[in-house]
Amino acid sequence: MQQPVYRISTKEFCKQSGQSTTTLWRKSKTDKTFPKAVYILNKKLYRQDEVTVWIESQERTEPTHNNLNCTGDA
Repeated sequence: MQQPVYRISTKEFCKQSGQSTTTLWRKSKTDKTFPKAVYILNKKLYRQDEVTVWIESQERTEPTHNNLNCTGDA
């Protein structure tokens, strides 16, 4: 028997990833691994399994950049 496919809204995607809708939109344009949206009756949805894999792939033990100016220079 085939497993059911769960789909989530953009709002739920934002909650799970901790990112804004604008950030998710930017990532959808630049990140080739970003989950593809599907549309059902003009509602934008994402497959939960793809979202989970993508969020887990974003986990890091170190930041990718440091935008804090720790040297005291302004």
